[in-house]
Amino acid sequence: PVNGPQNVNVVDIRARQLTLQWETFGYAVTRCHSFNLTVQYQYVFNQQEFAAEELIPTSSHYTLRGLRPFVTVRLRLVLANPEGSKESEEIVKQTEED
Repeated sequence: PVNGPQNVNVVDIRARQLTLQWETFGYAVTRCHSFNLTVQYQYVFNQQEFAAEELIPTSSHYTLRGLRPFVTVRLRLVLANPEGSKESEEIVKQTEED
């Protein structure tokens, strides 16, 4: 890819989920018709660190579910094709209380 996902924003925050939105990708960005987009995230709950990665279906928004209430989540999107990968800026948000 030429660059990572651009203008990534959290557009909805709830107790157990975050909804992300970003600019759609054109061929000029991906440089390939075959690419993957994943979200990598982590948070600490009860002094235990949780880290995960989810594959995102091609779209310009995604809801990350199954989070814990009132935790700080660190996340980034990763755009990858057979030639390599590029990451978005890291986003840090806190989920709401239950």
